[in-house]
Amino acid sequence: MEIRNNNPGAVQYGNFMNYYQFNSATERVKLLPDKDVWLKDGDSLDEKPYLVLDVGCNSGVFTQLLHKYLEEFLQRSVRILGVDIDERLIQRAVEGNELPESISYSCVDVLDETAFEQVPQYLEKFNRQKFDAVCCYSITMWIHLNHHDEGLQLFLRKMSFLAELLVIEPQPWKCYQTAERRLKRTGEVFPLFLELKWRSDVEKQIEKYCEETLKRRKIFESTPTKWQRRICFYR
Repeated sequence: MEIRNNNPGAVQYGNFMNYYQFNSATERVKLLPDKDVWLKDGDSLDEKPYLVLDVGCNSGVFTQLLHKYLEEFLQRSVRILGVDIDERLIQRAVEGNELPESISYSCVDVLDETAFEQVPQYLEKFNRQKFDAVCCYSITMWIHLNHHDEGLQLFLRKMSFLAELLVIEPQPWKCYQTAERRLKRTGEVFPLFLELKWRSDVEKQIEKYCEETLKRRKIFESTPTKWQRRICFYR
């Protein structure tokens, strides 16, 4: 985990060590919808587990709460694969995992093809081609800042291909400006920041891309978090 000039807010990939101390996992769970949103029409509550991919899981605090939430109201087995780019955060998630039989963690850069192979391999264990839900909470900005508009679009396509339900909590443009400002104070910058075409209306651009290019329909949008982020569900 690269922290510049001992500034814990200046990270390149959003891999904050104490993320859940300032962004409550419990409050995020309270914004989630009921089971009618999570299940597609015709879904039978059989013994097949409900599979979830949690991308950018950090230290796994929210991942465990999400498992409890889903299993309680779906009344079926839930299996979650949490992935994060930071090996030390994944180690913390593994060490704090209270449900190792139901939750797995792996260090994966989802835009690295070799590392990403672990994700379809996880699906193969269940003889499945897609996850019931792929969750992308507050990570689109970091993909965007490090991989440009094309990288974010590739990320959205890859996640959509693996998902029955695509869950995205995009960061608004002011968060980009804050991340850039923090990094600039250390003498560094995001090299692609000024080249981004998706800028002030980035949330609308993501929604438009999901609906028009990925042919998904937004079926739920949460009330805003304290940071004015909305969790959007695309079927």
